[in-house]
Amino acid sequence: MSLKTLVISASMAALALSWVSLPAAANGTSLFASESNAKSVCGDGQVVWAVIDTGKYYRPGTPGYEWGKGERKGAYTCEKHAQARGFHLAKTVS
Repeated sequence: MSLKTLVISASMAALALSWVSLPAAANGTSLFASESNAKSVCGDGQVVWAVIDTGKYYRPGTPGYEWGKGERKGAYTCEKHAQARGFHLAKTVS
């Protein structure tokens, strides 16, 4: 593993931990490993897939939803939480 890859991986892990370590009420954001967990918190709100390293999020049914899931590049969250953290809706081509 190259030093650059290691540094990027460590940075992404630190970012993810900074989101998860605080209660949702404290920072306005919760990340979830499963869609069902996100739905239980979002209620009537839209569940989205947030890609941590790009700052974009995807809605269900669009290309990019769950992108990188096996590589831990993103997480489920509520759309309003993603927006509160400065994430932007990704432009998709349908």
